[in-house]
Amino acid sequence: MIKDSAYAGGAIQTLLQEEEIEGVQLALDLNVSPQLVSHMKNERRKMQKDVAQQSLQVYDDPTYAMELIYEFSGGFTSPVLNGKAIDKHRLAIEQFAFNEIEEAVAVLKGVNFIKPPGETTKDERERIAQAIDEIIDAEAAISNLKATLAKEYKISLKDRVNKRVPVWKSKGWIQ
Repeated sequence: MIKDSAYAGGAIQTLLQEEEIEGVQLALDLNVSPQLVSHMKNERRKMQKDVAQQSLQVYDDPTYAMELIYEFSGGFTSPVLNGKAIDKHRLAIEQFAFNEIEEAVAVLKGVNFIKPPGETTKDERERIAQAIDEIIDAEAAISNLKATLAKEYKISLKDRVNKRVPVWKSKGWIQ
């Protein structure tokens, strides 16, 4: 479920830093007051959905988009991985993504989905939950890899996704 508003202070700080702009410029770009930007940045006010949508139209910053969408989705999307155990170099993130994908594939190979969900045992459901966890880890790693590559090579993720939509439609993946 998409929230109508969310605290987006971290995302705003990321955007200001990555785009090298001031809060006043952000306010002008989003047609809001500088005071509102300050309140949102310091998490004294939540960002409204319409302001978030406008910001995603104005700014093509994959890290900002990931942070903002994560907050508004209530955790249904991958967050930006920025902990101490994450090396942000593109080669390290690439290797991290490969490792997570391999772990997910290995767990998936050990899970049997043939039985209908209502006929699975408690142990089988636990293995399926573990498979979901590994898929989530792989998805987070891949999302962070694509954001890192897009940012470093100055390739628009929005443009790339928009170019993929006709391909997905032609394959019958989406309508």
